[in-house]
Amino acid sequence: MEKRVITLHRLSLQASALILLALLILFVSGGTVFGAESRPWYTARLEALGFYVFDQPFEQPNFNVASVDGRMKSRLSTKGNVTLLNFWATWCPPCKQEIPAIQTLHETMKGERFEIMAVDLGESAKSVKSFLDQNKISYPVYIDPKSSLTGLYASRGIPTTYILDKNGKFIAGIIGSFEYDNPEFVSIMRELARK
Repeated sequence: MEKRVITLHRLSLQASALILLALLILFVSGGTVFGAESRPWYTARLEALGFYVFDQPFEQPNFNVASVDGRMKSRLSTKGNVTLLNFWATWCPPCKQEIPAIQTLHETMKGERFEIMAVDLGESAKSVKSFLDQNKISYPVYIDPKSSLTGLYASRGIPTTYILDKNGKFIAGIIGSFEYDNPEFVSIMRELARK
């Protein structure tokens, strides 16, 4: 009987040691189970569409731009909404290519906590207004006639577009033309807007 108790005790110690070893492996193996930094839910989905997702959402300095009608708009005034911040120009072929998709996105997202802030770089209000009228663009467009924002936001070319979260932080970006009416992209924007 005593031998059986000793054997059971040894088995119990071995099992405890194995459990402890398994737990140590979980904790030490790169923190993949406990304490791991997880990436935001939208990361893989936006990356699959070609966006660069920033490791951490970050803030940029505020700026003010005027609409073609002269009304001022602050970038920080977009807080509370998910924002598509698009830098473009009327002479830019890839910019023109994506305009219909941005227009469709604008119409699709009406009623959501979402807005578009398109900033034309280097052109006059008069020429931009004429372009908007000719192309039946109804989403909000602003102008930076001196291209003062180019160095910070679009130094690698236009179109350059960022996605800002509801706190006004930059979460992702893309350089070049994109199909913003892509159903997966619209779905991600809806989810961000509703969270």
